[in-house]
Amino acid sequence: MPVIPNRLRRRAGVALAAVAAAALLAGCSSSGSTPSSTSGTQTINFQTSWIPLVQFGGSYVAAKEGYYAKQGVDVKILPGGPDTDGLALLESGKADIAVSNADVVAQANSQGANLVIIGAGFQKSPLAIMSLASSPIETPADMKGKKIGVPSGDESTHAAFLSVNGLTDKQVTSVPVSFDVTPTTSGQVAGQYVFATEQPISAEEAGFKTHSMLLADYGLNVYAQVYVVTKDYLKSHRVAVEDFMKGEIEGWQAYVKDQTEAVDLTVHDYGKDQKLTVANQTEQAKLQLPLLETDTTKAHGLFWMSDADIAANLKTIKALGISADSSLFDTSVLKDIYKGQSSID
Repeated sequence: MPVIPNRLRRRAGVALAAVAAAALLAGCSSSGSTPSSTSGTQTINFQTSWIPLVQFGGSYVAAKEGYYAKQGVDVKILPGGPDTDGLALLESGKADIAVSNADVVAQANSQGANLVIIGAGFQKSPLAIMSLASSPIETPADMKGKKIGVPSGDESTHAAFLSVNGLTDKQVTSVPVSFDVTPTTSGQVAGQYVFATEQPISAEEAGFKTHSMLLADYGLNVYAQVYVVTKDYLKSHRVAVEDFMKGEIEGWQAYVKDQTEAVDLTVHDYGKDQKLTVANQTEQAKLQLPLLETDTTKAHGLFWMSDADIAANLKTIKALGISADSSLFDTSVLKDIYKGQSSID
């Protein structure tokens, strides 16, 4: 079974410097790569945040089933990776819509980017602390007196999580780890930061039962897999953006009902070079469902961003030491699409 690496959540020095540089260049170039043709078809370059995985399964379904085409948009789904900075590509005009995390977008804007979030794919962050089921860390209080593995780049998240839960670094020992699960499975640490939709699968494939405590359930939540555009692109291509989002919603609505097609497309088409397995991607697809579908999305539709959740996101972003306000989010696109309904046909 393959071990799927966790995508790097932040490359603050390089990635955000690239965004800032791209922001300067963007002022000298037009936003968007392809104008609408006379037939009304708009080409949209959609930059995903990581290598092809079922994490983007709803988008693959939208392309395969013609949901984008039905809305009059020709969508090019571009794979990401550790060396791909989708936000910088947005600012340079090489991508039109991208996927990221809310805190990463806020950090980019604080350094000069002009980005806005128009929808939230994952209502909850998949960031979690994974422990062995035989000795689970079920609440933040269970971390007291224990060693916790913290990957490079997640130090500020760890500090913020301790703070919002009334813990100090004297009560919890931080141990540097990579994205491999061995520190936990071997007992070197009591638990480690992971993406709940990824590394626990690898651990269980190796024969270890695990428990994942979502940070989002204990005061530290940011939207993940958010849809991001530049403010200029949204202004000049509003109809195309809405049409893209309609197709995207239909693809993910189909995913929520049945993940089979998304898994098949991931393993045999988009991710065919990744040596993925149906079993692995099926498990990941299932683990994503509670992050994608919540009481809020059931009431208002997928990707919805409520005022309360936006406020909670901003609180977390502030706890991470990043400056942001409500202008980071634009809820008007989804409001125009759903028109008071909770799904689209």
